[in-house]
Amino acid sequence: MKKSIQMEELVCPMCAQKIETALKKAEGVTDAQVMYNASKAKVEFDENVTSLDTLKEIITSLGYVVIK
Repeated sequence: MKKSIQMEELVCPMCAQKIETALKKAEGVTDAQVMYNASKAKVEFDENVTSLDTLKEIITSLGYVVIK
């Protein structure tokens, strides 16, 4: 499954890298790309292993705000 996660404006490119690294380490995630300029993450994951809500929780646990 491929989904996009919109976040509040990211402050720097390192923020995007931090989120991307955490998402890629999550169980069930096969790919993750975070676009700094768009403040958006595109995540490909196995919905039988993890959920969109879990991935959003990973982002919020890093201190970032998920919009949708």
